[in-house]
Amino acid sequence: MLTVSLTTDICGFFFREPPNYTPPKELDAFIRAGPPPVYIGFGSIVIDDPEKMTALILEAVRSANVRAIISRGWSKLGSDEPNPNVFYLGDCPHEWLFQHVAAVVHHGGAGTTACGLLNGRPTTIVPFFGE
Repeated sequence: MLTVSLTTDICGFFFREPPNYTPPKELDAFIRAGPPPVYIGFGSIVIDDPEKMTALILEAVRSANVRAIISRGWSKLGSDEPNPNVFYLGDCPHEWLFQHVAAVVHHGGAGTTACGLLNGRPTTIVPFFGE
């Protein structure tokens, strides 16, 4: 008689080593200029109307009376209007950035979720298709 034993190991998230990263002067200055900002980013999600989404995000930032780092992402979120409470971000490793934010608002990707949790940051997921 053949006996087969199957086991399943659940390991959680996989994390990479923290990158050797020095932020651009503008990002470093923004982070130091006030209370920790909220990170808002939707990564590779392509939003149909990025101008409308940017306006919605800016209204939420104003209403909540917080500072924000808004990741431009694949949708190229952003505005030309100067706002001392908002920094528009290109590429930046979450492993570094999430140490410096108050909360994380994102699309629910596994890597972003894991990094926010690893850094103990409150997380709000804005669901999009397929995530």
